[in-house]
Amino acid sequence: MKEAKHMSINWGFIGAGMVAQKALTPAVVTAANAELYAVAARDLVRAKGLNPVVSYDNYDDLINDPKVDAIYISLPNHLHAPLSLKSLAAGKAVLCEKPLALNLTQGEQLFNAATKSNQLLVEAIWFRWHPRMKKAQDAVLSGEIGQIKQIRASFCFENKSFDNYRFDPSAGGGALYDLGVYPLHLLTHLIPTGKEIKLLKVIKNIGPSGVDLTTTVECLVNNEIKFDFTISFEAKAEQRIEIIGSKASITFDEGEAFTNWNAKSSLLIKGEL
Repeated sequence: MKEAKHMSINWGFIGAGMVAQKALTPAVVTAANAELYAVAARDLVRAKGLNPVVSYDNYDDLINDPKVDAIYISLPNHLHAPLSLKSLAAGKAVLCEKPLALNLTQGEQLFNAATKSNQLLVEAIWFRWHPRMKKAQDAVLSGEIGQIKQIRASFCFENKSFDNYRFDPSAGGGALYDLGVYPLHLLTHLIPTGKEIKLLKVIKNIGPSGVDLTTTVECLVNNEIKFDFTISFEAKAEQRIEIIGSKASITFDEGEAFTNWNAKSSLLIKGEL
C-alpha cells in the first residue's frame, strides 16, 4: 500500500448503499490524502452516483484494478469474509463493515491472509475511536476505577425492515451478527489481551425467518469479570454501557452508547464505591 505521507490513497468501494453514501464517501472526499477512485455495485447507476473516477458492476474487476490501493466493503454480512480474502490476496488494504467474519474459521482465515499479504485489515467499528470511548478506556487502563468487576451493555431497536438481509439467515442475518459486534468490541477495547471467556448462558428469541431477533449473553472473563449484554431487533430502542470497577463505575450517560455521531454525549464516572 502507498505511504499516506507522500501520495493519495486510491479507494475502491464494493457496495454503494446508505453507509457508503452517508459516511464513507464524505470522509474520503474530505480527506487530504485520499481519492474515491472506484466503486463497484450490482447497480452500475448507483455506483456512478458516488462520483468515482471508475465504476464497475463486477466486484472482481474492482479488486483486480491495479490502481486501487484500499478497498471498503459494505455488502450483506455473508459476503464480508469472502470479498475481504479476495482483496487481501490482490494486495489491497481492507476496511470491511461489521461483522468481519461469521465464524471462527473465517476469522482465522482473514487473520492469516492479512498476515501473509502484509496488508491492513480493519473492521469498521468506528465507536472505538470516539473520544468518549477513549476516555473510558483510559479510565480503565489507568486503574482509575480499580479492577473491573462487571461490564454490562445493550443495543436494542425495533427493526421492521423484514425484507432486509438482516432477516435472512443465508445472508448472515440476525441481531447477534448485526449488533453483537458492538459489545464484543467494547470488551476487547477494555481488556486488550489475556482474555479467557467462559460462556454461562445464552437466551435467544428466533423469529419467523429463522434469525435471532433478541439474544442475551452472560459470560465470565478471566474467571472474575462478569460480562453481560443484550442485543435486539424487537425491543424498545436502547444503547447502554456500564463498567463497574472496585473503586468506581463508568456509565455512558447522555447520547447513544455505541452509535452516537455528532450529537452531544457524556461519560459519567461515579466515585468510590
